[in-house]
Amino acid sequence: MDIKFVSPKEVKELSVYLEKMNADNSSHIGFCGEQSGEIYDSLMNDFSDLKIEDSFAVAWDKSQIIGAMGLDIDLGNGAADVWGPFVTGGETDTAQALWEKVLLNLPEEIKSCSFFINKDNEFAKKFAIQNNAEYCGADAVLHITRNTFTQDAIDASEKMGEACHDSFARLHDMAFPKTYFNSGTILSRVNSHNDLLIIKEDEANIKGYVYIEANPEHNEGNIEYIAVSEGVRGQGIGKRLLKDAVKKLFSYPSIGEVTICVSCENTAAINLYKSVGFKEKYVLDSYEVTM
Repeated sequence: MDIKFVSPKEVKELSVYLEKMNADNSSHIGFCGEQSGEIYDSLMNDFSDLKIEDSFAVAWDKSQIIGAMGLDIDLGNGAADVWGPFVTGGETDTAQALWEKVLLNLPEEIKSCSFFINKDNEFAKKFAIQNNAEYCGADAVLHITRNTFTQDAIDASEKMGEACHDSFARLHDMAFPKTYFNSGTILSRVNSHNDLLIIKEDEANIKGYVYIEANPEHNEGNIEYIAVSEGVRGQGIGKRLLKDAVKKLFSYPSIGEVTICVSCENTAAINLYKSVGFKEKYVLDSYEVTM
């Protein structure tokens, strides 16, 4: 084989390759997308703080893609998520060459890189460990489909108002102290497709919230965060928020599946989601390497 390692040129062809690799649990990497159209949209519009040619490397054998790896770089947080390694046939040397190529453009601000690897993807887990990544835990990705959701939600929640911003920020930052979206980022992302739903304690304070993102163009909806204030837990607030969130996402005719990601150690949350009808889709093992 005469393998060439280059920056992406044909992004659509790359997207088709990533869709194929992510369709099999043994080569699946989390949070990269599962449909080529969705992957293409992410790569072109929402991938990395660097240009795609500085964030991704592709391995070609003649006219065929046989491997790919990218870094979704967040300069503000000093971290990057690894898309890959994706390698046809599981060739370690190809994966290592891709890794070394993407690291050439790694900004000095980036202090860590995280892998989110399907538990059945032994090749990627072995690669991460060989490159000094440490295991950080496991997350379950749960999903519910339109035809399994019982739409008995009572619209107990309402959209976030400015008077509750401070209360929301306190609850979010307490519930998720180290996460990819802080409270300010969530508030800035609310738009016609992304909703922040709350149940109020009073005019300025909330009992709980759920933040959702709808992507009707690619037929998917995600529950990104849900939290209930400690003093009012056990009152069914989380379940009411969850049902309203799913009902809202399924109000888009094109969305047939809603997903949520939760730590495998958070059995209380998993039991809550399953009580509404969510089922396990796959489990992701996370690894982190300090740069």
